Amino acid sequence: MTDDALHWACMQADGSLQSGSAGAGQTLESLVNEQGVGGARARVVLGPDQYQIFQAERPNVEPGELANAVRWKLGDLLDYPASEAVIDTFPFPEDASRDRGALINAVCAHQDRIRSIVERIHEAGLELECIDIAELALRNLLARADPEGRGAALVHLGRQSGHVIFCRGEVLYMARRLDVSQAQLRDATTQEQTVQDLALEIQRSLDYYESQLRQIPPSRVQLAGHPEALPLAGMLNSEVTAEVVDLDWSAMLSGVTPAPGTGLAVATLLADDEGAR
Repeated sequence: MTDDALHWACMQADGSLQSGSAGAGQTLESLVNEQGVGGARARVVLGPDQYQIFQAERPNVEPGELANAVRWKLGDLLDYPASEAVIDTFPFPEDASRDRGALINAVCAHQDRIRSIVERIHEAGLELECIDIAELALRNLLARADPEGRGAALVHLGRQSGHVIFCRGEVLYMARRLDVSQAQLRDATTQEQTVQDLALEIQRSLDYYESQLRQIPPSRVQLAGHPEALPLAGMLNSEVTAEVVDLDWSAMLSGVTPAPGTGLAVATLLADDEGAR
């Protein structure tokens, strides 16, 4: 979340979904009042420039002690003191560790930034449910398309960058940031090259998933966040070994039950290089 970028989505008690971006200079508090969602639960998704992810050897400690145990392993990798970091962890799949032993993913953000976000959420009259990162938020979405854990892939494009992620059920196997944006796809002078670059990145990711992580690649790659008028899936299909299809948003959201009373409000607060969808 930054002062000049706020993208949000809100599920009302009747199951309807609304989303949008705050206007220039609009505060979170005024947006909450405008949408009438005061008191609702909020999930914050950090922008990609607001955190870092590292892989590290998994310390032999209890799960609740992992964050502190890896803190000092990351000291030389951060551009601020490790003591000022808020750290959380999520597992790295054992069957994808390539004989490197047990690994863990560590997410680091500066405590001042997290503190500021928490304060702004409370001042806006929302109940903070969690602070998430884009990779895991997309994992949660993709897991709905793979309830049997056979494997699924998703490419999501934001305003200035994108992500490609591979999951098996709720287990995140791989996540890469892509230097491909909605803006490049909308620009006629860069569109053709951007499609080729994106196809190459998708194919490289599929190959890495199979050869390095030793997983069977999914037969389909789902696509989200591209300009609706652009038939991007069809443009990519001739360049990628897997079938590329548009993400079925209605299927992803089916069965999502809002919280009683006020409903479930999801405030997606992102940096400038992330799109709202």
